[in-house]
Amino acid sequence: MFHPNDLVCDVLSRYPAAWAVFERHGMCEDCRQSPPPVPLHHFAGKHCQGRIDEFLEELREAVK
Repeated sequence: MFHPNDLVCDVLSRYPAAWAVFERHGMCEDCRQSPPPVPLHHFAGKHCQGRIDEFLEELREAVK
């Protein structure tokens, strides 16, 4: 469902419920209004200590 190269802005556009995961990992409200066009692996590298697999699993759980 999610791939490390998917863009944050695309994920949030398609799956609004994913916002809770990004918020939990430090995304601010401004970024919610204008999500960055960066890959998920970039976000995970900065906000999840690089644990992309765990981050992707959290996203999957959030949008079930």
